[in-house]
Amino acid sequence: MSCIEDNSYEILLTQATPKQCEEFVKKNTDEMYHVPGGYKIRGAALKGDAIPVGISGTDLIFQFIKPCYGFFVLKIENAQDEIEKVRAEFKK
Repeated sequence: MSCIEDNSYEILLTQATPKQCEEFVKKNTDEMYHVPGGYKIRGAALKGDAIPVGISGTDLIFQFIKPCYGFFVLKIENAQDEIEKVRAEFKK
């Protein structure tokens, strides 16, 4: 299992509620999907239920929970591999 710290990412929002994270992802992406808890992005498992994951160009923007630190919105740039995976699994 991988850790989010093994990836290059940018923190876009911190100390937020789940609702604030979802609104941020929705407002700042072209496409948004809800993935289940345990879904992995570059090996790092996401925690929660119906986690918002958005696509903006070639960037992946998503809610992430860091234990003891709370809710964040993170961005991984040039994540075409993960974008294709999300679209294949969740696009209707």
